[in-house]
Amino acid sequence: MYRRASPDADDRQNAALRPDTSVYWRLLPYLRPHRRSILVGLVLLLVSIPASNFHPLAWAFIVDEVITKGRVSMLLPAVAAMFAVQALGSVLGAVRSNLLEKVGQRLVFDLRNETYEKLQRQSLSYLHENRTGDLQSRTMGDIDQLQEVAVQGTDSVIANGLSFLYVAGILLYLNWKLGVATLLPIFLVGVLTRYFNARVKTIYRDARDRLGDVSARLQENLHGIGLIKAFAREDHEIGRFRRTTDAHRETQFRAINARTVFFPAVQFVGFFSNILSIGYGAWLVLQGQFTVGGLVAYRGYWWPLFAPINQLATINEMLQRAQAAGGRVFEVLDAPEAITDAPGAKELHLTEGRVAFEDVSFSYTERKPVLEGVSFEVPPGQMVALVGPSGAGKSTVLNLLLRFYDPEGGTIRVDGQDIAGVTQASLRRRMALVPQEPFLFNGTILENIRYGNPEAPMEEVEAAARAANAHEFLADLPNGYETEIGERGVKLSGGQRQRLAIARAFLADPRILILDEPTSSVEPESEWVVQQSLERLMRGRTTFVTSHRLSLVRGADAILVFEEGCLVERGTHAALLDMDGLYAAMYRLQMGEAHPAGAK
Repeated sequence: MYRRASPDADDRQNAALRPDTSVYWRLLPYLRPHRRSILVGLVLLLVSIPASNFHPLAWAFIVDEVITKGRVSMLLPAVAAMFAVQALGSVLGAVRSNLLEKVGQRLVFDLRNETYEKLQRQSLSYLHENRTGDLQSRTMGDIDQLQEVAVQGTDSVIANGLSFLYVAGILLYLNWKLGVATLLPIFLVGVLTRYFNARVKTIYRDARDRLGDVSARLQENLHGIGLIKAFAREDHEIGRFRRTTDAHRETQFRAINARTVFFPAVQFVGFFSNILSIGYGAWLVLQGQFTVGGLVAYRGYWWPLFAPINQLATINEMLQRAQAAGGRVFEVLDAPEAITDAPGAKELHLTEGRVAFEDVSFSYTERKPVLEGVSFEVPPGQMVALVGPSGAGKSTVLNLLLRFYDPEGGTIRVDGQDIAGVTQASLRRRMALVPQEPFLFNGTILENIRYGNPEAPMEEVEAAARAANAHEFLADLPNGYETEIGERGVKLSGGQRQRLAIARAFLADPRILILDEPTSSVEPESEWVVQQSLERLMRGRTTFVTSHRLSLVRGADAILVFEEGCLVERGTHAALLDMDGLYAAMYRLQMGEAHPAGAK
């Protein structure tokens, strides 16, 4: 059933993501299927590190043995060995990089698809409470940020960590005194890193959130561009967008300020270590405690020693970004699903199409109920109209029947079966919805009509289009049923879009039909054509209709009148006029037989 998440549940969810390591632990299950490739990459890494760091030892040999001792015959073998070992390290590194980058792309594939599947399973309440642009930002940009860390970042941490330990071991082996003096300053990097992490942790989360705001604002404005232009509000919206991007820019400035202190400090520590190794190393050579070749090797190892430190500092900054991005992604994945199939849910066994609401109550918020104790029954094949003022609860009845939400009290039955005990898919496959604003996907007309029945043969598609009074205008299009209609069907008129939605419902062949203000967005010249097609669609089907145009509902078998969440009247059109209640007043007002209070 639909339930609002409790504060305790929210606290537990936030606590699950609080530790710095939580996001990385959460990524492990996504890496487990690729453990073979990761293991091969680790083996290649263990071989490539010594190979890639062999050449300074060859330099020391050339200086101390070939030049100093005059062993000229060893020069060519030493150079050849240095070339061969370095080439081996480069090849193994390239193979490892290829393997792990593909693992990273597979991770993105798995995580993004799981996030999308989670959003598909979520209730309408969750999708209404969260901005579409922000959810899009989490599914795209935040997951891309995670991919860098999960594979490239992890590989880089291991590779640079092992490389640092390997080079440090060689330096200590060559001369332990000089090795200690060279390595000691580098431990200051750990202190700097701890300070940096404390500063940027909240900054990067704030930056990801502000980027989500930018994405949400951009999507909203692009969808509403017609309204913006109609009211000449371009300058106003440009100002709002600039303020949103300005907030994102300010968080980025804070991050830049932190980075421009951290990275130069790390580089200075590395440079100081280099000066120390050269100065102290030269003094040891002069004292006869070290060789010139060893000092040359130390100089050769300075970059292999410091590069991992510099790289780890960069990776650490990337890890902090990923921590923020990962928290946003896993908030989506961890969000409770308000509408789920009950354990042991069965397929809906529908034979007649009888619908019953039994003492149903529902509210979107705790402040005010939308429906209170609503009970009615619709016999199979009948048309029932739901009417009443705006906000009376009509559309909520349809949403509950489709199980977009669950009632807080009472039961909804279809052919005697509680819809909370059947699978959502089997329930909705027996229904078809023609909404107030028909949604069409960017694609061909054929794809949109077949949406509820993808395998339908072309003859059935054309029959559905004829029944919906759509075939004639479709035949006149340059590419007929293969015509691309653009995003949300922008290339079609309102009446044409609605007729395609009706054709889609015809092809789905539902037992229960739901029409939510089906003619409200249709231009007057198309209304009669659309109404004709609706009448054909309703024949023999249990039909629910909501409409503010009472001319559309006069022929209903029963009319249910709602006011402030309560079912206050029911009956046929004639019976309700005789009752002279709310329906009669609404009908006379719409037909021009009465005027609202105070009107002249």
